Amino acid sequence: MRKFVIAGVCLITMLVLVWGADKKTGSDTKLERGKYLVENVGMCGDCHSPRNEKGEPIAGQKLQGAALEFEPKVPIPVWAGKAPAIAGLAGLNEEDVVSLLSTGMTTKGIRPRPPMPPYRFTKTDAEAVVAYLKFLPAADGSKAGK
Repeated sequence: MRKFVIAGVCLITMLVLVWGADKKTGSDTKLERGKYLVENVGMCGDCHSPRNEKGEPIAGQKLQGAALEFEPKVPIPVWAGKAPAIAGLAGLNEEDVVSLLSTGMTTKGIRPRPPMPPYRFTKTDAEAVVAYLKFLPAADGSKAGK
């Protein structure tokens, strides 16, 4: 009888360990959500990633900042001719970025320069975007999130 109890405990322990290993942590889920929002909703790479002469993103330079390859048809005085590097969030205040992405302005009341849209993500989604951007290596190769 004792052998069956030990075998049962071992089996249950193994199942718990295997089941637990398949579950993602809240951090993993947040990063996946942030990646989805950055790549598929915000389309951040369209402006913030440099492109080669064929218009393809340059490998290894994702979200490292880029000169904009388009201009408005009418003059816009505050037009941003360059999209800054956002990978790693080097030099950027996380609270300002969350505020910018959820309210359309930083905590200091600064609005983005066109063509950056005034996003209205939920605070949770904006925090997921920040977590993902912070996770990415910055232009200098460092990681703010690690």
